[in-house]
Amino acid sequence: MVQSANLTTGKDIQDQVTLPLRVAVGICLRGIRTRLGRSAITLFGVGLGIAFLMAVLSGFHIQRAMSAEAAKARDLDRRLAALRSEVGSLKGKTLLLAVRDPSEADSALLRALEATGAKLVPFLQVERPIGACAFLALGSYEQEISVAGPELLSAQPLIVYRNPIPQALPYLRQDGARLRYLGIELRPDEAALAAKRERQAASRMAWIVAVSLLITVGCIANAMLMSVTERFREIGTMKCLGALSSFVVKLFLIESLLMGLVGAVLGVLLGVAFPLAAYGYTFGIGKVLAAASFGTLGLYALLCVAAGVALAIVAAIYPARVAAKMVPAAALASHV
Repeated sequence: MVQSANLTTGKDIQDQVTLPLRVAVGICLRGIRTRLGRSAITLFGVGLGIAFLMAVLSGFHIQRAMSAEAAKARDLDRRLAALRSEVGSLKGKTLLLAVRDPSEADSALLRALEATGAKLVPFLQVERPIGACAFLALGSYEQEISVAGPELLSAQPLIVYRNPIPQALPYLRQDGARLRYLGIELRPDEAALAAKRERQAASRMAWIVAVSLLITVGCIANAMLMSVTERFREIGTMKCLGALSSFVVKLFLIESLLMGLVGAVLGVLLGVAFPLAAYGYTFGIGKVLAAASFGTLGLYALLCVAAGVALAIVAAIYPARVAAKMVPAAALASHV
């Protein structure tokens, strides 16, 4: 009598083993070290694309920051010129001062007045006229000067760069204030021209960023396609040794992530260093570092690194899947 053998179920049979992630990462790192020259070319392609994108973004940011600083300097010059037209030379002149919640422009004006040699005396420190040439009110000055009284307000002109609120006009008239409003706003044609230039600059930035993104995609896609397609024979060897197609794809995606991350970081460093050096040589590195916002530059850097990693992975998906689906014999016969 023949005794039947026990059959093993399909769940107990495994002809292929999926390796853990750390083993896959180790294989990728060894592969990068083995093909160091090719890996350097791939890193160069990724880094070059990201460096171009980062240089464009950081260059526009620094340019706008320096333009804003130049606009502040022009505004300060207009304020000083308007004040000189009212009181003459500022050197040695005494100005009564009323300041409450000063703006950045007001603070810059006070520093400039001190540099010219003008004597600034807070009006709360005097009880009677002291021969000042003007009473200068800055910031939210209405509540501040409401306690000045007619003796101080009528003794010299009250100079303001912003018209007082309507509620303050009655007591100013009652105290005999001689109001001098030094308007420094741009004329309508100047404001329209400035707005037009701003729109043109925004359009140029959008166009150049779009072109830089296309160049970045091209550089990264070309580098990753070269890195994957030249390794068809290696893929065939791995499949002959029992590697799953999904494992082959995982290997290339991990390698693409590593190459994209390192290349993007290097590209960001190069891309931000170039405009800083260029504008620093023109305007002075101290002024550039003071004007630039490191928060904005940091945000651009994170976006560029994320773009580099994402583009490197996306560029490697298609060739990795094609290579993983190849018949091992055909992959071994490839001469890419």
